[in-house]
Amino acid sequence: MKITITGSLGHISKPLTRELVSKGHIVTVISHNPERKKDIDAVGAVAAIGTIENADFLTKAFQGADAVYCMISASGNAYFDQNFDLMEYTSKLGNNYTEAIRRAGLK
Repeated sequence: MKITITGSLGHISKPLTRELVSKGHIVTVISHNPERKKDIDAVGAVAAIGTIENADFLTKAFQGADAVYCMISASGNAYFDQNFDLMEYTSKLGNNYTEAIRRAGLK
């Protein structure tokens, strides 16, 4: 299967990516950090560098996938910012994921 994973190579997505690659799946990992490309390549996955805050980027990253794993995650120290509105951010990402899944033709 072709599987696209969000969350870069964090605490959840890294072991998930390793497991899927070891089982022969073609895995694309989305990361906003271009420096993570070498780490993504090292686990046998394909890097897609861009932001989950961009529905057009997500649509391109999801095209051709049989399945996608969508994680809600904020970069940097956002969770420690008193002005960070987690509910608004979560809603925005949920809408981006929904739109990208629909536009990419995933079932």
